[in-house]
Amino acid sequence: MKRNIFLAGLVLLPLAAFGEPHVRETLTLTEGWNAVYIESTPVAATCDEFFRDTPVAAAAAYRSDADAATAQYDAEGREIVQAPVEFLTWVRGEPVSTLQGIVGGKAFLLYATNAATLSFDGVPCVPRMTWRKVLASETNEFFNLAGVSSGSAEVSIQGYFGEGPFGLSKTGRAIYSIGGTDTEEGPDLVNAEKGGFGRPPTIAAGKAYALTAARAGEWPGVIGVEGEAVAFGGGAPYASVKVRNCGTKAREFGFSVERSSTGEELPPLSRRLPRTDALDGAAFEEVAESAAWTVALEPDAVAEQVFCLDRSRLEEGKEYGAILVVEDLGGSKMRVRLPIAVEAAPSDAAAYPAGLWVGQIALTRVSGLYDAVPALAGGRLEMDVMVHVAADGTCTLLQRVAAGYGEDGAARLFRELDGVPPEVAHPSRFSTVMMSVDTPAVAAAAGAAFGDAAEFSWTVGEKARDNPFRHAWHPDHDGKTADYGGDAPSGDDFSNYADPIKPELWSIGNRLVLSWHEQGDASKPVVFPYNADETTSGVVTWEVTGLLAKGPVKSVGTFSLRRVFKAGELE
Repeated sequence: MKRNIFLAGLVLLPLAAFGEPHVRETLTLTEGWNAVYIESTPVAATCDEFFRDTPVAAAAAYRSDADAATAQYDAEGREIVQAPVEFLTWVRGEPVSTLQGIVGGKAFLLYATNAATLSFDGVPCVPRMTWRKVLASETNEFFNLAGVSSGSAEVSIQGYFGEGPFGLSKTGRAIYSIGGTDTEEGPDLVNAEKGGFGRPPTIAAGKAYALTAARAGEWPGVIGVEGEAVAFGGGAPYASVKVRNCGTKAREFGFSVERSSTGEELPPLSRRLPRTDALDGAAFEEVAESAAWTVALEPDAVAEQVFCLDRSRLEEGKEYGAILVVEDLGGSKMRVRLPIAVEAAPSDAAAYPAGLWVGQIALTRVSGLYDAVPALAGGRLEMDVMVHVAADGTCTLLQRVAAGYGEDGAARLFRELDGVPPEVAHPSRFSTVMMSVDTPAVAAAAGAAFGDAAEFSWTVGEKARDNPFRHAWHPDHDGKTADYGGDAPSGDDFSNYADPIKPELWSIGNRLVLSWHEQGDASKPVVFPYNADETTSGVVTWEVTGLLAKGPVKSVGTFSLRRVFKAGELE
């Protein structure tokens, strides 16, 4: 229970700046005990507020993880066996209640003094359920109160719960509905239909039922969701959510986006489309209101849905809110609704993707002496790479950089370690071997962009300190002719290979391109991909001139980068 309340808080807090996405939910109560599934956390989250003008006199929240949550140990580390607290309770007028508020994604028992219909707006929550082993012969007390979340009014027991942790025997399983009007004895259990799963009856969406289970385990239903929201945090223009097929057979899940029930505008969204190669990222398409698509998943397979938010189209003072709906299009008809949450960019951090990106390039193909087309190499050449992205989107390839944090805690980056001011304590220096030490920073070519195709060019001078063909202490490496009569011709002119003069050294030209184009094809541009780990990858092409008279040596491979410092300025 505590974990779910905490997660709900994480979802609610960031939304205030751009509106809170809600869904409209309705509870239909009969006189007496009602077992209901509440899909969303209402605005009036405390019990006193939520039930103030209703006939609900008592409420109890089922704790599916009660067994694990109540473990205690003595001073010697021995476990103390105690009865789990299965329900947190609230009673109208009682000064002390263990149930303080209503949290979505849970099953509740409500006692109503008369029939009523309760409608409210709430922030949707992901269902969670920990099942405990309870046999049909032990139905004098039940441990599994499971709710039904579905877009359909009625579904079958077998369809909704048939793939859960109930064992294989149809006769050994049982489902009970909740009813009764006796407040002293509590609710009654009524077998929903003789034979239970043998002749599956229908069950109603928004209701909860008592079920036996042949084994224990975590099982939310056939739709499993990793995460609590599609959250655009920290000013990032991207957010993602992972959906898992928790069933035992292949299923088709339907996805759609709908407007918040409280009338906020739909944020300007697009979704990532599947791509055809093994690299991260893909093309995006705009998501309009009521947009829908499907994903087919094998058992235990995961589909990550990535969304892009066009923050340039967010209008100041306007509230935005949207809901992502995931439905099983098969027999369970299960539904999960997720808030699409937007958080404003923090004032002390550079907006994504500005900052220092660090990672590796791995070259796996190279052109040969007689073929300009790169072929598969006999090995894999890896080296570190660093790219800084400024707040205006311009990119710089770095040989070295110094990083630290100012007195205000903000990340700062410097071109040289000796340029770090005293107020930046304990700065760190990072460097790579891929560039000349005489070329510590190279700006990307005009028009090149991080997330599209960034091109960098630099030269290792013929007399550079780290030119691989130069030995600084070799007597012949002085730039003179053999008779010391004068300077040798420039090594950059390959005609100097001819007798009678052969130059000592050549400069080495480099052209490196980081490309996010699909399959490395510049005719297939993609929107810059994003994931919550702030990592990215793509194709790298590296052309080197000055090594062969016939032309450049061309290498091809992949790169992977991760944003490690959120500093938009390189000082």
